Amino acid sequence: MSLADVGKLSLVVVRNGDSVSATEIRSTRPMAAQILKGKTAAQVLQVVPLLFSVCGKAQGEAASAVLQAAQQRDMPASAAAMERMIACEAMQEHLWRLLLDWPKLLEMPQQEQRFARWYALLRKIGAGELDMADFRQEFVRDCLGMTTAEWQGIDSYSALQTWWRENESQVAQLLSALDAVACGRADRGSVRLLPAWSAAQANSACSGRWDAAFSAQPDWLGSAAETGAWAYHADDVLLCDVWQKTGSMALTRLLARVLDVVEMASGNAVARLDATSPAAGEGVAVVRTARGVLLHRVLLDGDKVVDYAIIAPTEWNFHSNGAFAQDMRGVVGKDEESLKKLAQIAALSLDPCVAYEVEIRNA
Repeated sequence: MSLADVGKLSLVVVRNGDSVSATEIRSTRPMAAQILKGKTAAQVLQVVPLLFSVCGKAQGEAASAVLQAAQQRDMPASAAAMERMIACEAMQEHLWRLLLDWPKLLEMPQQEQRFARWYALLRKIGAGELDMADFRQEFVRDCLGMTTAEWQGIDSYSALQTWWRENESQVAQLLSALDAVACGRADRGSVRLLPAWSAAQANSACSGRWDAAFSAQPDWLGSAAETGAWAYHADDVLLCDVWQKTGSMALTRLLARVLDVVEMASGNAVARLDATSPAAGEGVAVVRTARGVLLHRVLLDGDKVVDYAIIAPTEWNFHSNGAFAQDMRGVVGKDEESLKKLAQIAALSLDPCVAYEVEIRNA
């Protein structure tokens, strides 16, 4: 267990009658970036991968990129390998949820053997030992039942429903099951998605605010915002139609994860790592992880770290007035157990990077 994995999220859902009147979100996860102050660049590169067991490669590559930027060095020749490792790790995380966590929560069979095989396959692809085509061939056969190009041609909610009625794969059945769950069906205008920033855009949005308070409760233009696969693919025609037709946040987020895997498996994914240097000795890096945008910012004095900030996706999505709180507002549950299940669905759809527990409390 790493330092950053110590602690958890406590998600308290306050019930007033049959509906949710409020939420309380408490995090005991330490701000791991604080221990990087005073260290050399070389020490940071050694320490960061040890701090994070979840998205460890993304964290390590973000640290490498942000230091390179602060030292105003060009991106290394290994940038393509860095992108490949980040993408493979994101796919592993998506598949973990799709094949293990979601089936367990929805009381469907888990796909342990398939997950173990694909996880190992992606590890080898990330290391450059195999080609993405090796994974893509199995994924399209066992999950999509069609080529990635044909899947990307599905452009409406009705066409998606036809697909999952005709497809017996775990992924298809998960999407169908979530469509039937009345959880987080919200006003279409209530969702505020964080842009999939470049490093320069992130620096512009967060400039002057890289302190511990912002790292713990980040906001964009004064309000909480949601990050993740949905935000990455916010303009996708199919995703927009599903959201407009169903208003189901959980379904939209899970579908976005599938879209993200398909895009990365197709080999045509956009770059998931970017870095910039706003000034000498300063660097900002952005990584598109499975859970959302990960931000690193460093300020150097020579080779020593003066300040270091890490803002993980969990801090955006589980902000006190963030996506989880918005999801649960006004949700109706016939009893405590059904309401707890709905809260667990909302939490898993946002996928915090630490352990969490849900508590139902009467107002």
